[in-house]
Amino acid sequence: MRALMLALSLIVFPLQTLAIAPEQVRALAQIEARLQTAPQMLGRFEQKKTLPQLPRPLLSSGVVALSQKQGVSWRIEQPLASHLLLNEESAGDDALARQIAYPLLQIFRGNFSALDGLFYVVGENAEDKWQVTLTPKNEAIARVIASIEVSGDRAIEQIRLAEANSAVTEMQLLELRAVDETDPQFKAEFNDLTATPQE
Repeated sequence: MRALMLALSLIVFPLQTLAIAPEQVRALAQIEARLQTAPQMLGRFEQKKTLPQLPRPLLSSGVVALSQKQGVSWRIEQPLASHLLLNEESAGDDALARQIAYPLLQIFRGNFSALDGLFYVVGENAEDKWQVTLTPKNEAIARVIASIEVSGDRAIEQIRLAEANSAVTEMQLLELRAVDETDPQFKAEFNDLTATPQE
């Protein structure tokens, strides 16, 4: 995730005009229609990061919370506790941080067509599974990220981030479900004072 943030920090908004081919517009519309979206969602994640210089992958797991109002809470519980709170509001007056927050939120919300200004967006919609592949248009992003693959069925289930340095991060979202904003666990994810806004 940090590699994605770094790459996106190298670009300048606003987004380019959408230029997705008509067949891809249809595929992305079908994929986005399949996704069960809600103002608040809560679940867990398992993450595996493979680095070419390490013999074994780095494993982590924790809780993810998605909020239309508050952004994304990504709390690692194992092996070491950390908490990332990402949203445009937490970026304050930092224009660069707000620019990073926007595309990340679109990925987690499944709003892939909005990212055409940054990536070549290719969607494949099958009966039991869909996949969206994002390949950087911008050379600065391409120096850090090779591709991002997002897949699932009724919700986003897997995100695979391939970095230009051959590192690969695979995130699996588990038990992602809609919750009410008064849900105690959901509220705790955003009210936790240990959450650290991304700078």
